[in-house]
Amino acid sequence: MAAANPSESLRHEASCSICLDYFTDPVTTDCGHNFCRSCITQSWEGRDTNFPCPQCRETSQQRNLRSNRQLAKVIEMVKKLSQCSVRPKEENLCEEHEEKLKLLCEEDLRAICLICRESRDHKSHTVIPIEEAAQDYKKKLKMHLKHLKKNLEDLEKFKSTEGKKAEELKSETQIKRQKVESEFEELQQFLNKEKQIILSKLEEEEKKILQRMRENETQLEEQSSSLMQLISEIEEKSQQPAIKLLKDVKDALSRCQEMKFPEPEAVSTDLKMDFQLSFPQQLKKWITKFGGIDWWMKCGSYTVNLTLDPETAGLVLSCLKMGKVSDGRNNVNSFIVSELSSVQYASFDRAVDMLRRLGPGAFMAKVDIESSFQLD
Repeated sequence: MAAANPSESLRHEASCSICLDYFTDPVTTDCGHNFCRSCITQSWEGRDTNFPCPQCRETSQQRNLRSNRQLAKVIEMVKKLSQCSVRPKEENLCEEHEEKLKLLCEEDLRAICLICRESRDHKSHTVIPIEEAAQDYKKKLKMHLKHLKKNLEDLEKFKSTEGKKAEELKSETQIKRQKVESEFEELQQFLNKEKQIILSKLEEEEKKILQRMRENETQLEEQSSSLMQLISEIEEKSQQPAIKLLKDVKDALSRCQEMKFPEPEAVSTDLKMDFQLSFPQQLKKWITKFGGIDWWMKCGSYTVNLTLDPETAGLVLSCLKMGKVSDGRNNVNSFIVSELSSVQYASFDRAVDMLRRLGPGAFMAKVDIESSFQLD
């Protein structure tokens, strides 16, 4: 068995067997063993006689403890010596053989010493000097590091580009948000203006109808008054004596026959503004039917160039080149045979604009619809 390390033996001799640490205020018992004063006092706590030694179990009738000042000085020297003698363990040593690690086993990628090289575990393996291996792997790490730095650089560039795009998006969104606000405010102003126009027309129509009703009422009042006066005269005439009754009876009968009025006509209260009044609901229905505002926005995103077929749209193309025909026609209805037309359509420009919005594959056909109108 290998001899104990001298420094470890010295530390053991300078330690209390109770707390296993360096003696603190050491005292000696009658049997000659040393302990910390606090440790031995605590171990004897509650005893009045038969004080045993914690180390040899010999008992003493009295609590006899002698301060060991010489041991206390030795303990201080041991502490200082222990602090000075501590040396860091040499690095890069083989844990098994305590020899320097000078080789690298390429199969195990493990640093080994010269003794390990000759062992059964590594004898058949390829080994190279550890410094040479370090240089090789340093080169490999540098290559990977260069690639990783390039990846990081590309990532940072991409991140920067995306960041700029995000800022551009925010700016563009703000511009479009302001445009939407402006457009809808303008639309709201337009609708409010149209509302005021319709309300004004409605009020004007009401005034006209009420005026006709007042005029009719005045006329009826006059006719009623004339009838009541004649009735009163005839009733009075019919109550007269025979001679007096017959005196002007021919004139009275003549007046009754002549008292004729035109058949009273009821004033129509129908407002001739059915379309104007239903316009908001119709507009809402159209927007909802085509999928809301999104539909119009999608149509706008499919704007394409439109090419008309010369074989089927020759007249229209001629009109487009001239701007309009000589008689001033510039409406799509102007180029449709009247015998084949049952309703009027929107302007040609609007139809072409719609085809542009719908995109490739779209076509225009003349069809009959239940009702139509044109907004000027």
